Amino acid sequence: MSSDSPRILLVEDDPSLGLILHDLLRLEGYTVDLIRDGREALPAYHAAEVDLAVLDVMLPGRDGFALTEDLRMVSPTLPILILTARDRVEDRVRGLKAGADDYVIKPFDNEELLLRIGSLLKRAQPRDEGQANTLCVGSFTLDRESYMLSWPEGEQRLTRKEGDVLKLLMQREGRTTERDLIGRLVWGESGYFIGRSMDVYIARLRKILKADPSVRLETLHGVGFRLDGPDRAGSPQSQTSPK
Repeated sequence: MSSDSPRILLVEDDPSLGLILHDLLRLEGYTVDLIRDGREALPAYHAAEVDLAVLDVMLPGRDGFALTEDLRMVSPTLPILILTARDRVEDRVRGLKAGADDYVIKPFDNEELLLRIGSLLKRAQPRDEGQANTLCVGSFTLDRESYMLSWPEGEQRLTRKEGDVLKLLMQREGRTTERDLIGRLVWGESGYFIGRSMDVYIARLRKILKADPSVRLETLHGVGFRLDGPDRAGSPQSQTSPK
């Protein structure tokens, strides 16, 4: 966790409640990113170092259950609290199965909500600040904030889109990252034209990554992409033709 104030991603489509929660959390000392559309939540998470997510269930674009599953794919340890007016047992079970750490029913007591958030943050494993700001694969190091990619023989500042795509691939090193997931995380949606644009960025990144032959960025046709470092590039699962 950052040594500065913890950053909370708050996804709540009710304008009044969203502002109330935003101010409540700010007064408690948290940095808060308030998002009102489920389709905008993942790009907002991907653009910042989020320490905890508070998700409403009933959201336009993409509901809280689906968002929880998406966040779990890219961050297995991120504390997630679901906030909802639905009090059915099956809904609570569904939220927990999706990967939520806690579930609070509306209406709720502000003090209880703050205590639950504080408890989740305390249980979260602290992040080393240096490691939190960089990602590494092979001889490459990517600065999450400046999008500067460096390696022993050089460095290059990536565009925001290039950096966001590479961050996601590096976070999921050794695993297939589906095209649809990249579209939602980096562009906020998915579709034919975004897919074509994605291929352009992948081609640019592959050209840069050739500086380290032990790093492979592979295309799994019709599925997505996979980034393998030197410890994985020779594995049987990685024998897919790069494109």
